[in-house]
Amino acid sequence: MKVRYLLSPGEDEGGNRRRATDPIWSLKIYDISRSVIAQNELVLYYLLHVPKRGFVREQLQVVPEHSQLPPDNVL
Repeated sequence: MKVRYLLSPGEDEGGNRRRATDPIWSLKIYDISRSVIAQNELVLYYLLHVPKRGFVREQLQVVPEHSQLPPDNVL
């Protein structure tokens, strides 16, 4: 499954504050590498090639299979 993840405030632009012009979702698409299910806990999803942290379902945006993003040099 292809997903984008919710950026932490300032993650993509540096700093620890979010400005109105900062992206909210990651600009690239990632694959889920694994999920961790613990009893009485939220399911954590780990992505390939991103910061080593887990994401809950609400922090991930599923990308439809045939979506096309702009080329990297435009971003």
